Amino acid sequence: MKIIHLSDLHLVAPGHQVAGRDPAQSLARALTLVRRDHADAAFCLLTGDLADAGEEAAYAELTRQLADLPMPCYVMPGNHDERAHLRKAFPDLPLSTEGFIQQALPTPAGLFLLLDTLNAGRPGGWYDDARALWLRQQLTGAGEQAIFLAMHHPPFAVGIPSMDRYALRDTAHFDAALKGYEARVRHIFIGHLHRPIGGSWRGMSFSGVSSPNHQVALDMNSCPESGDVPGSLGHPAFGVILIDETRVVVHHHFLDHDDAQFVL
Repeated sequence: MKIIHLSDLHLVAPGHQVAGRDPAQSLARALTLVRRDHADAAFCLLTGDLADAGEEAAYAELTRQLADLPMPCYVMPGNHDERAHLRKAFPDLPLSTEGFIQQALPTPAGLFLLLDTLNAGRPGGWYDDARALWLRQQLTGAGEQAIFLAMHHPPFAVGIPSMDRYALRDTAHFDAALKGYEARVRHIFIGHLHRPIGGSWRGMSFSGVSSPNHQVALDMNSCPESGDVPGSLGHPAFGVILIDETRVVVHHHFLDHDDAQFVL
């Protein structure tokens, strides 16, 4: 099974830019490559920060651009998103009684659990007892299925202090919900970091992707107390994920490295 992983689009109202670029044009470049090279993907996963400031116009642009993709798309909120506006644009999104956007997606490869880590008004993520209860119920009811998690905020530090400050905060509820099921989780898809990144955490593999628009610089000496995040314009991309019974392979399709091919 092939899936597409997009994250941190930061769409804005028409006529505006982020980091000197039009995020709508950046997304259009990415989706052109998705349609051209990856039309066989089972679905597209979008792990948050779809809008830069949660504006309705940004989500309207997102729905417009996703409409002609040949595969379904599944969205989840990040800290820049506004749940009410997101659900207005995507009215089929499930909403819990507590107001969280989270869903369980059965696939041939296993059960994808799409999490809501948004803590409205704050850049860091949050996972309270109500969300953790839902996660635990899904894990308990999954039977022997493989589990894949997708979430905006990473639940661990990655060594970039300015971003680690804004990771999932107070992970106790999240950790408790996962306890005993770590061996069943085949992979965790994360957003927020604007970087091609991967590794393992507590035995679970994870990956994150670049933004199609702007990146977080690899600055391991950044000062978290300042609140500033070092940015970069280099190498926008999206992820192409291949999954079978024995592998989870993560490719990064870079938007600015699409030159003519040649024989090595």
